Amino acid sequence: MISSPVSETCVVVAEVTGDSTLVSKLGETEAARARERCLSRAERSIEAHQGQTLKSEGRRLVAVFPRCDAAVLAASDIRDRVAQLPPVSGVSLSVRIGVHCGPNEGETSNPSNEAVEIVNNLASVASPGQILLSGEASMHLPESVRGQIDTQTQLSVSSNGYDLPIFELKTGTAALREATLRSLPAAAPRVEAPTKPAEPSAPRSRLMLRYLNHSFVVSELQPVLLAGREEGNDVVIGDRRASRHHARIEWRSGRYVLIDNSTNGTYLVDDSGVEIVLRRGECDLPPRGRVGLGYSPNEVDVDSMMFDIGQR
Repeated sequence: MISSPVSETCVVVAEVTGDSTLVSKLGETEAARARERCLSRAERSIEAHQGQTLKSEGRRLVAVFPRCDAAVLAASDIRDRVAQLPPVSGVSLSVRIGVHCGPNEGETSNPSNEAVEIVNNLASVASPGQILLSGEASMHLPESVRGQIDTQTQLSVSSNGYDLPIFELKTGTAALREATLRSLPAAAPRVEAPTKPAEPSAPRSRLMLRYLNHSFVVSELQPVLLAGREEGNDVVIGDRRASRHHARIEWRSGRYVLIDNSTNGTYLVDDSGVEIVLRRGECDLPPRGRVGLGYSPNEVDVDSMMFDIGQR
C-alpha cells in the first residue's frame, strides 16, 4: 500500500522586542500601543505575501504560508517595516523571527504542535532584528534563495531530544526578491513557423507615484506600498481624514491593485476624470490618475497622490 504524502506548511513566528524599556518609561498602556503598531505592520506584510495570520497576541504572532520562499520574504519585509517605525519616546522596537517548515495537523492546513514548538524556539533564541530558519525550512527554499542564508552558524534548538541545526538569514529584502525571481522557471519557448520572427518578450512595468515632494516606485521588486496617516507608512498623509493604515498598492503579476482598509474610503480619479470610491474593497489601477485618502482628489486645496504606470 502506498502511503499518502504528508502535507506541510511553512510557519513564521515574529516577536516584538525592546518594549520593556518602554514600559518602565511610559507604562504598559503606551507600550502595548507600540507593540500593536509593530504587529499591525507584520500582519500587513504577511497578507501581502499570501500568508495567513493564525494568532496575534501580546508580543507574538504566528502565521502560515503555502511556500517557504514567500515566508522568508515576508519575514524580511516584517523586519524592515518594523525598523522603519519612528522611536517612541526615544525607544526603538524591533522583531526577532523564526521560520520553520513542518507537517500539518492531521488533514487540516494548520501546522502541527511540534512545528509550532520548533518555530517558537527559533524566535526565542534569535537576537533582536535576527531571522533564524530551521534546516527543514532552508531545504524547502529554491537554490538561489538558499544562497542568501548563512549555513555556517553553530546554533541549534532542541526538539524531542534532538538538536536541530538552524541558520540565519543575512540578506535584505531587495536581494531576496531578486533571488526569488531568478528561481522562477523560464517560460517554455514559443514554437513559430520558420518564416515568422520570434515575438519580443513583454516589457516589465513599474508604477511611479508622487506625493508632495516625494516619489515612490511599485514593481515586481518592490511589490507593496503602504499609505496612511501613521508614521512608518511608505506614504505618510497629513490630512486627518486619512486612517492610520488607510490603503496600499500591490503589484500582482503585472497588475497594480489599489486596496482600501479605511473608515472614510479611498478616492480614485483616472486620466479622463472618472471617479470611483473604494470602501473596504479593491480595484485595478488605470495607466495614470490621482488618489485621495479619505477625500476626493477633485477637492480644492488638497494634496493627492499622482501615479503613472509605464514600462522600464
